[in-house]
Amino acid sequence: MEKIKMKLWKKILIVIIILLAIFSIMISRKVIILANLDKKVTDCENNNDNIYIKATFDFNNYKSEMERYIYNDVDKIILEKIDSDGRKTKIIQIIYPNERKNYIQVEDNKIMNVYKESAPVRGSHIENKHSSSYSVIMNFTYNTNILERILSALVTKIKTIEIDGIKCYELSNLFNSKFLYSQNAIGLKIYINKETGLPVKAVELVNNNGNERKNITTYEYKFNKVTKEDVEEPNEAEYKLQ
Repeated sequence: MEKIKMKLWKKILIVIIILLAIFSIMISRKVIILANLDKKVTDCENNNDNIYIKATFDFNNYKSEMERYIYNDVDKIILEKIDSDGRKTKIIQIIYPNERKNYIQVEDNKIMNVYKESAPVRGSHIENKHSSSYSVIMNFTYNTNILERILSALVTKIKTIEIDGIKCYELSNLFNSKFLYSQNAIGLKIYINKETGLPVKAVELVNNNGNERKNITTYEYKFNKVTKEDVEEPNEAEYKLQ
């Protein structure tokens, strides 16, 4: 009887070891995928001073568009949106190394603001004692250390899928601190180009009092296409300095 119990416990132990091994392999696979995607985006961010980014937001019939132009040390952002009343707003922000300008147009009203300030360092995974750093490329796989990446792997589902003819990784979870969630979000899927590591689309499912809707963001990137003319300022004579 004692020998039978020992054999049973050995079998249980073997099963537990096999399950732990399988679990470790699955987590290791996701850690490697997340690390590779993070490196691709980081290299792309840090090795390019000529970047065009376009993000289109379709949130429950509320649509807006953001374009960003990086040309050497100039960062220009254009945001256009239409509110529920049909009122159009256009915001242009231009960041120079020591100055930031905002041009705001709401219908026919135009104002501008000028701020004398040092721009933060642009780049991913950059430690700088004298200035903070920021990234312009969306990186949903960014982690600061291996422990953080393991935790991300634990709560993130990853599978391969083709979307709009592009082979992508589909990342989904509701617990990753690197993702931004709307109130009452019940699901989020990020589609990332497997080759470049750049995000293609984000689809968020939101439930408001039993009514489900999707918040969809699409991304577009171009490199070495931005010209000096693309980062020129609007005509200041048309704006009122505030």
